[in-house]
Amino acid sequence: MEIQYIHKISEKDYNRLRKAVGWFEIPSKQAEIGLKHTAFQVVATDNDTPVGMARLVSDGGYVQYIADVVVLPGYQGYGIGKTMINKIMDFVDKGLEDGDKALVCLMAAKGKEQFYKRFGLEERPNDNYGAGMSKWIIK
Repeated sequence: MEIQYIHKISEKDYNRLRKAVGWFEIPSKQAEIGLKHTAFQVVATDNDTPVGMARLVSDGGYVQYIADVVVLPGYQGYGIGKTMINKIMDFVDKGLEDGDKALVCLMAAKGKEQFYKRFGLEERPNDNYGAGMSKWIIK
C-alpha cells in the first residue's frame, strides 16, 4: 500500500466512497456542484484509486465546515484519516493572518468523536454550546 494525497475526486468515486461506508449516494448533479464549490479537499489514493476523502466547505470568512470524511474500511487504522484532517487544518491555518479567527465545525459520525478530539475539536453539548443539529430534506 502506497498512499498518495491529491485534491480532486470525481462524482463517481465520491459516491462510491460514501456508499462503501453505508452512507447514501448524493444525486450526481448535486454531488458535482458540491465538489466544485468545495474550498479544499483531500483525497487519499492507492494506485490512483481513491480510498479516502475529506472536504472543507467555507463561507470565505471565518466559518469552516469539515464534511464527508471517509476512509474505506480496509484502509482504516493506517493514519489516512489523521493525515487528511491534518492537511485540512493546515490549509485553514495557512489562510489566516495575524488576528484572524476561524471556526472549524463538523458533524462527527456516531462513535467517531474521540478521533476528532485529538485535533482540538470539542464534543457537543458542552458548557458553551448545545448539541449539534442537522436535518436532511429529501424530495
